[in-house]
Amino acid sequence: MFRSLLGSLPVLLLLVWGNAAPSLSWEVSDRQAYNNKMALLNVMLEGAKQRAVDTDDLETLCLVMSIGNDVTERYLQEQNNDQQIRQRLTGMRNDFTACLALLYNR
Repeated sequence: MFRSLLGSLPVLLLLVWGNAAPSLSWEVSDRQAYNNKMALLNVMLEGAKQRAVDTDDLETLCLVMSIGNDVTERYLQEQNNDQQIRQRLTGMRNDFTACLALLYNR
């Protein structure tokens, strides 16, 4: 089952981050697209957290956090008046900084 999930991951990434097909009858708002990307990243983040605990793999954890920061920053470039997401980004940056500190101070 895990292999089938891994096999479908590229398809999920393409659907989430790729351009929407013209045949779709609805359009995703910027906030909905952001939420979809972050939902997928949160699943990856939980796995990376567990891996960090089990195998001390902080590199993967910091990488996934970095991607989340980048997605959030890009969203805010388009929607700079979204204060809720701006506050979330501040917390995400703090978490990423703590992850890097743990990584480099082993």
